[in-house]
Amino acid sequence: MQMLPVLLLLSASMGLGLWMGWQFLHRLGSNPIHIGFHLILGVLGLEMVVMLLRGAPDGSVAATGALGKSTALVLATAVITGFATSVLARRWSRQGSAWVLAIHALLGSAGFVLFLAWAFVL
Repeated sequence: MQMLPVLLLLSASMGLGLWMGWQFLHRLGSNPIHIGFHLILGVLGLEMVVMLLRGAPDGSVAATGALGKSTALVLATAVITGFATSVLARRWSRQGSAWVLAIHALLGSAGFVLFLAWAFVL
């Protein structure tokens, strides 16, 4: 599998997340459709990273390494904290959910940078 589709998916998710973060900071509200697209793009990107870790179906080309596994782990944690943000936003104050959102953004950005490093190593 090529890296370009994964890069495009993760870039689109990152860009949409940055735009929604800008809206959050300016208190413009959130659109559930944008959140849904961000979720779909992020989960698809994570799935494609996992597929890259598995390699070819016949096992001839396997992109293994600690950097790839770290990328998948950080991106999976970003997806989990993204779910936690939406759940906690209903129960906590805006400031409390903002901390979870900041952790989600930090993990998502770190996962994206790790993917870029992994892509250039391969």
